[in-house]
Amino acid sequence: MTAASRWEWLDFDEAEVKQVRDFLSQDVDGEGVDALRIGASVRDLVAEQLFPGTSTQYKRLRYVILVPAVLRKKGATVSNITLSQTALNSALVKANPNETGIIGRRTPARDFVHLYWTAIRTWKMLTPLSADVRDVTVANGLAAMQSRITTDDEGNPLLQNRVKWHPQATKLADQFWFDKKGGEWPGIHCSKAEVDFILDQWLELPDKPALAVIASLVRRGGTPSKATFPWQIHVDKESGARTALDRAKTVSLICWGVQLAYNFALLKEARKLDADGGDTSWKQKSQDLGVTEEKIDLYFEQWKEAFEAEKQSLAPWVKPTTWEPLGSEVSRAFLASAARKLVSGEINLGSNQWFNLVCDREKVNPAPKLSNRSHLATWSGTPEMARRWDFRWGACVRHLVRDAENPRG
Repeated sequence: MTAASRWEWLDFDEAEVKQVRDFLSQDVDGEGVDALRIGASVRDLVAEQLFPGTSTQYKRLRYVILVPAVLRKKGATVSNITLSQTALNSALVKANPNETGIIGRRTPARDFVHLYWTAIRTWKMLTPLSADVRDVTVANGLAAMQSRITTDDEGNPLLQNRVKWHPQATKLADQFWFDKKGGEWPGIHCSKAEVDFILDQWLELPDKPALAVIASLVRRGGTPSKATFPWQIHVDKESGARTALDRAKTVSLICWGVQLAYNFALLKEARKLDADGGDTSWKQKSQDLGVTEEKIDLYFEQWKEAFEAEKQSLAPWVKPTTWEPLGSEVSRAFLASAARKLVSGEINLGSNQWFNLVCDREKVNPAPKLSNRSHLATWSGTPEMARRWDFRWGACVRHLVRDAENPRG
């Protein structure tokens, strides 16, 4: 399955479609080509540590309120919530013609309940009555929302519901349908009460991650969404979140360098294949490798600038143990060796030494391109994960925070 096909079900307006296609073609911070197998085990784990319950597919904060609202709608059942979502999607599109991030703009039947369910579960809007988090399902959440009697005569939770909604989630769901009597319904912007509730949930996240610190900043009137990267957000130096953000910054720098070295290696081998007259995907798609080289060179210049500003933080990362718990033992050894190269001043990412490092690492991939010309010929000819990782910040969290900073009503 290609990166593009994994995203086919997403639904955006035309401007957003172009952004997503550009995103996929260049494989920036998000799901895409992961030839060196450090995306899921490093990037995504850091992203979850900083911003638990988020996804690069989340664009608007209010969907976290719309999920319980759909399940709360009178007469909702497992068999008809798809129709309810379709109707609500159409209403959202009509009421918010100039807004981005609206699910269902092209295909109204898109399912946002399951899409945003990770946030519902992680942010403790819905919790299990037992210790089993597997009970936090859409079906159980629906049953609990439809049950108007949630406790017995003595005030004990009814265990047959299996899960319990936060009282404020239920209250806001009821308010959403009550507001239907007014004009300009439904809006895609959260109300202040909705934002306050979500910020409360962020503040209660275990271990006070960066998302909790952001909630505190927003509550005090701050605008952390203005930051280009999450580590630029003003966070107290003594906090655990500051430590986590600083770690993320260094991980991002090293992995960016590794990915650029891989792109230089890809380009080098692709030019050899071109010279030999091989039949390739990039030729079929009329992808100019000269244009690709210009892009990679541009990213390399950006990386060198960042490296000069941040190289003082690299020394601890030459030890595999510093990378724990990220990646596997083999992955940590690979990344530590990359850090050692950088610390020793080997910053020519197109060198033979870097080629050998990434070529050897790519063999963990069942379809390595650098050591197999048949696999190389399938390369699209566009850069692969060549931009700096920001751990869901630009693709998702920044949008959610901006919505939290700007409630309506």
